Amino acid sequence: ITQMRTGHVGLNAYLARFGAVDSSLCPACREPETINHFLLTCRRFTGQRDVLRRALYADNRQPLNKRSLLGKCKNKGALLAYIASTNRF
Repeated sequence: ITQMRTGHVGLNAYLARFGAVDSSLCPACREPETINHFLLTCRRFTGQRDVLRRALYADNRQPLNKRSLLGKCKNKGALLAYIASTNRF
């Protein structure tokens, strides 16, 4: 979570800056694989994101946003479960 908060995380948009990967794009969506993309929009993780939303919001209608996910300590457990469920790291 700290790496996501600081922007120093092993996603392609960050890794491509240093030549660690050939492309900054998400292999599934062909969009820049940024923290926002990973947390909020990547179609590869839609199911996992739905589980995350249900864990955080009883009405399942609240939109997820990076600030609330990374900024609130009460979201830590659900966010860690989401990250683990993606098998991205």
